[in-house]
Amino acid sequence: MPYTKNGTINIYYEVEGKGPPLLMLHGLTRSLKDYRETGFVKSLNDEYQVILMDARGHGKSDKPHNPAMYDTNILAGDVITVLDSLGIETINLFGYSFGGGIAFECAKHAPERMKSLIVGGAGARQPTSEMYDELINSLKIGKEAVTSKYEGGGELSPQETHLLKIDLDAIDALCKAIVSSPKVIDDVSNMNIPFLLFVGEFDNPSIVKETSDLLPDATFILLPGLDHIQAGSRPDLIVPHIKEFLSRIN
Repeated sequence: MPYTKNGTINIYYEVEGKGPPLLMLHGLTRSLKDYRETGFVKSLNDEYQVILMDARGHGKSDKPHNPAMYDTNILAGDVITVLDSLGIETINLFGYSFGGGIAFECAKHAPERMKSLIVGGAGARQPTSEMYDELINSLKIGKEAVTSKYEGGGELSPQETHLLKIDLDAIDALCKAIVSSPKVIDDVSNMNIPFLLFVGEFDNPSIVKETSDLLPDATFILLPGLDHIQAGSRPDLIVPHIKEFLSRIN
């Protein structure tokens, strides 16, 4: 299995397809498998070299429990480590939700390696510590309930199975690091890289539009009738915008 190492941390990745390289970053508590299961990979690998990676704390990558191991410049460094392992100089980078947050950090810390960025369901303004506290608490309650069901012999749904596999200590450490990191929203006006930003109508479009308005070169797409989950799982609606955008960039 393809791993690369950033310092002491192993980062898992997969590659398929041919064409301009497109690296895809998943959402919080998720993994690279999401892009296969939702059909994104199948809809893109005919025209692009699709690179998938599990962020540290997720999937098959290492999951440290120390918040210092999740500094945002380190998260960006994981992406660059994958590029270096593949011998790729510049990348088209796609990130959804938490993955979009990493994309902004890559634009801040390694702009020379970014050919273009596609960000869905996320602006550059970090969520508050209260929002992350609520998330961790809900995950903890949910995992305890699923664990009890599993130990009692109950049949688990795919979502429950996913919840059972989450390393809550790793996610908690990651959230603490993000909350204490410098505000990347202060840097977006200097990001002279082409961006495509998209968001569902029933997500937080004003937050994403704020970032779009601050960026020097941004295309903003509003997806009517979709919430946060739906907007990240509809390649039939999103991929045409991605391909049109990338055809201009590449």
